[in-house]
Amino acid sequence: MSPEIDIPYPPRTWLQTNLKPLYLVAMLLLIPIWLLVSWYIFTNQAQQGLRQQIENDLILFADSLDSELEKYRFVPKMLIMDSTLANAIMNPNMRQFRNIYDHLQHIRTVTAADEVFLLDTSGTTLASTATDNQGLNYAHTPYFRAAKNGTSGGFFTLGVNAGIRGYYFSEPLFDTNTDDVIGVVVVKVNMSRLERGWLNRGTPMMITDEYGVVIAASVPSWLFTTRSRLNQQAKEAIKATSKYPTTSFPALQTKLIADIEGARLVSLPKSGFAEVMEVNLPLPQVGWQLYGHADLQQLNHAIQRNTAIAVLLFILTLSLAYVIIQRRLQFQETLVRREINQQRLQQAKDMLEVRVTERTKELQDSHDELKRTQTELIHAAKLATLGQMATSVTHEINQPLTAIQTTAENAEQWLQRDNYQRVEENLGNIKKLAHKMAAITSHLKTFGRKTDNTTSWVKLDEAINNAIELITLRCKQEQVELQVEDSGGLLVKADLVRLEQVLINLLTNALDAMQESTIKQLKLSCVQMTKQVCVKVADSGTGIDTQHLEQLFDPFFTTKSTGAGLGLGLSISYSIIDAMGGSLSAHNRPQGGAEFCLRLTFEEPDSGA
Repeated sequence: MSPEIDIPYPPRTWLQTNLKPLYLVAMLLLIPIWLLVSWYIFTNQAQQGLRQQIENDLILFADSLDSELEKYRFVPKMLIMDSTLANAIMNPNMRQFRNIYDHLQHIRTVTAADEVFLLDTSGTTLASTATDNQGLNYAHTPYFRAAKNGTSGGFFTLGVNAGIRGYYFSEPLFDTNTDDVIGVVVVKVNMSRLERGWLNRGTPMMITDEYGVVIAASVPSWLFTTRSRLNQQAKEAIKATSKYPTTSFPALQTKLIADIEGARLVSLPKSGFAEVMEVNLPLPQVGWQLYGHADLQQLNHAIQRNTAIAVLLFILTLSLAYVIIQRRLQFQETLVRREINQQRLQQAKDMLEVRVTERTKELQDSHDELKRTQTELIHAAKLATLGQMATSVTHEINQPLTAIQTTAENAEQWLQRDNYQRVEENLGNIKKLAHKMAAITSHLKTFGRKTDNTTSWVKLDEAINNAIELITLRCKQEQVELQVEDSGGLLVKADLVRLEQVLINLLTNALDAMQESTIKQLKLSCVQMTKQVCVKVADSGTGIDTQHLEQLFDPFFTTKSTGAGLGLGLSISYSIIDAMGGSLSAHNRPQGGAEFCLRLTFEEPDSGA
């Protein structure tokens, strides 16, 4: 990032430095010239003062207009969060009832809007506060096209049906599941509401749109005239958007008299407007131009009076001129300093954007690191589960090893006696025992490997069988009655290894819950629902305290004794199932014990995958 460079103020001009000596010279030598200069200065000063007055009125009205527009622009932004409107679009039955119409009427009354209506994705009106608007299509309008593309829309037009000037604000309505645009909500505000109060102002005004058409004016006869003739491109654009019923507008008979600083002297078609000052102010948010006018005749008396005083009272006039010029130079210096300050502000803004970009990259890197940490945590939980099963697996492997050793020693004795048939039988037994050990270690190896967290259609029975094989020995040791129901060959959308991890965690927790139980029954069953299959793990343990049900899947929450667990198993299992598009829940059984339900999307075995 480049270091901040300060932009210096320019040095004072020669005139600013030598104004006072020039004033003294003028006192002695430039009386005739100063008379003309006085006339020019007073005239220019009066015009600039009038221009500033017009600009102030324009700015006040522009602020008022912008405030009104912003108020109504915010209304559709709030309405997109109204679930009633989205439901009305997605559910045609809701639009047949009076309540959606009453709902829109309530919104219109509260917001003081002229009209509120809903459009579908084809631009057709589904519901409206205006009954004559029902069923009309607005697909050609810019505000619909903008909202259809997922952005805010705003557009001024003269209504074809009602003939009322209005400004339309639009916002897209999104499907909460897919984020697709499902419709458009439109709020219309009457233009007379936006321009109210300006007819009482001392400065006559008019507003033109982006094509130069007068859409609001203090003088009614100026309305829907043009400042200049429309070209063919503008006419085609008006036709394409149906902005106005026609493209033929009379020209406003405006005659340019002179250009002055920041304004124009023009003649307008109205009594008393033969020579007026015109100042325009752009309204960039809506693409309009705001014009203000004032009569120049009111300046003549002040100019003549000041010039007469300048002739009769020379010293006073020159002194006044000195003060005026000095202030003018100060004003110019202020403008320059303001521009430099704006450049400094822009420089600071650019530096801030660079810092924001760097911070965004840091946050993205932190997010990626968090995902890697989460993956490692899931793998660590898997290894912890393997560690908990280590004793059972060691015992399961130790039995075949002892049998292999005994059989091998026995085979040596038969070999010394040349009884090769018995030797062959013993070697066959050793081979069977080795295959049994290989099957056990194969499950452990598969369960312990890292996965890339991608899902595919996998056999539910395979995941269940692999998990059951790893906890079968513990069930025997703890005399637990194990019941497993077949899933019917269903395929589920999951990661096989992570699904096994979740099942083992649920089965292990169930065995832990039955440590103190007299009757130990562990049941794993599958129940098909509409689009999902529920894998149920039920035990006959002590159940779950009702106060703990809501916190059951929170990280580091555990009801086990200190050192028996960190409380991460169920939290990680919940995250794994959620990433597969499923869900994990728990509840207590009426007959005692707890039951966990693992829901996953399934597919019949004969339907593909």
